[in-house]
Amino acid sequence: MSKPENSSLNPTTVIDANKAIFDKIFKENQELREKNQELTRSLANFERLARQREEQQRRFDLLEESILNCSGDLIALLSELTQIMTVAFSIPTISIALLDDLRENFSPEISECTDFELENQVPTLTFISENHYRQFFADQQPLITAEPEYLLRRMFAKPDRDEILSAAFIPLLCRGRSIGLLNMGSPDPEKFVPGTATNAVESLGRKLAIVIENSLLTARLQSLTRIDRLTGLFNQRTLNEILPIEFARAERYHQPLSLLKIAFENFNEVAANHGREATDRIAAAIGRIMKKNLRRHDIAFYCGSNNFYALLPSTNHDQGLKVIDKLVRISSETRVEVTPGTTIMLELAAGLAAWPAPGIKTHENLLQAASDLSCSREPGN
Repeated sequence: MSKPENSSLNPTTVIDANKAIFDKIFKENQELREKNQELTRSLANFERLARQREEQQRRFDLLEESILNCSGDLIALLSELTQIMTVAFSIPTISIALLDDLRENFSPEISECTDFELENQVPTLTFISENHYRQFFADQQPLITAEPEYLLRRMFAKPDRDEILSAAFIPLLCRGRSIGLLNMGSPDPEKFVPGTATNAVESLGRKLAIVIENSLLTARLQSLTRIDRLTGLFNQRTLNEILPIEFARAERYHQPLSLLKIAFENFNEVAANHGREATDRIAAAIGRIMKKNLRRHDIAFYCGSNNFYALLPSTNHDQGLKVIDKLVRISSETRVEVTPGTTIMLELAAGLAAWPAPGIKTHENLLQAASDLSCSREPGN
């Protein structure tokens, strides 16, 4: 009789099966742990990015609030903008480039500057021509670029422009019209990456454009109250404001100061014979001569009734006489058509006073001495 067949498994086989199951479960658990760790890291990254974006948005909100609350002129706004962007966003190089036709909204010492002179006076302010703006921003969209072209680099002041490896140029749009650009540059090639979202800076650009336009309108209105429309020279109000300041500056820094007065010699005769329009043409001609032939830092005024003044900082009496000689000579070579077919030569009388001099202790003394034409050519008066 044969033995029954043994149905029990081999102990070794059972152990191998259990080990395989254990290894499978361990591997699956390990994979789950790794996935959990990856999910945890991803969640931490999302939370970190969310906090970063929240903090960035908070800084943008503070920046926008600061810009909207800025009550100073455009130069003060540029200074505040530069400081905030540098500190809050680690952007080392900031500038504003306005369209060229907005230059006339600035004071003469800014609007008449060459690019080099402007860079020395207000390094965060530049100007861009309409043609160059259209070349790069025809679609009015932000431009984010690595190693910007030379024309774009010129929007930044030296020496920073040579170290810029990435930059963002944001059109400043107000009522659908551009007034210029907000320019941001960095030596970090990854600070501004082409293709990245620009919603926040575009929003900033729109708000900044509104504030800049308001500043320009305010400056324009102020200039209209300070400039004589007939001659384009500063008016009596501006003379009254500037003369005490320049006199105090001359005293403080021990620098000479000259004030000259100019008048058309035959004013009353021309007025009687040819009328007000003729004297207006003569005044406008004298204004053009003064604007064209005085030095950049000299300041010319027309106070009405044939009263022209020129304030000459850092100019002594002898140097002031040379300025008078130049203006008188050029005027004598100029003829003005006061009525159709009638021209008159510009013959000028000039008075000059210079500080320091005996009897001139205040700016009022200086003005009175210059106004006395009879003593105009005598040193010390």
